[in-house]
Amino acid sequence: MIETGLGRRLVLAMFAWSAMAAPAVCAEPVMMTLPVGQPVVLETVSPLSSKSSVKGDLIDLRTVRDVVSDGRIAIPAGTMAKGQIAEARAKGGLGVSGRLFVRPLYVAVAGQFVRLKGQTSGKGSLSAGGVMGLVILTPAFSGRSAVIPAGTEIMAEVEKTATLSLPAP
Repeated sequence: MIETGLGRRLVLAMFAWSAMAAPAVCAEPVMMTLPVGQPVVLETVSPLSSKSSVKGDLIDLRTVRDVVSDGRIAIPAGTMAKGQIAEARAKGGLGVSGRLFVRPLYVAVAGQFVRLKGQTSGKGSLSAGGVMGLVILTPAFSGRSAVIPAGTEIMAEVEKTATLSLPAP
């Protein structure tokens, strides 16, 4: 029979030996730089409308394609990003159409933020002939709301050089 103290020492010795026999592999993180102007193609996740959007609203975007730097993927396709409604004007009377401008803000990669710049817009539209005919026939005529459908691509680019520390592959 093994004494309690001896048993504990034996278990601790076995644990220490197993830890030395199979050292943990800690790979160094990979440092990647995204330069100013690096293109980032985004898309809207859900439809946007000047009817329901307000200037300053934050919106969800996502990357359409991998963003590659030095032959390696820095930002994978499908990575979520944030944008903001930069301008939203509801439709108005006498055929004044709504306007909607979206500005990308950032994409988050491994807990780090990459600032973006760029813009896309949507406008409600109607032909001049249609406006004239409707104004004559219906004095209460109003323009159309601006709509940006889900999946609309937004061309953005890196606003400020970003150095990312990414996990080793």
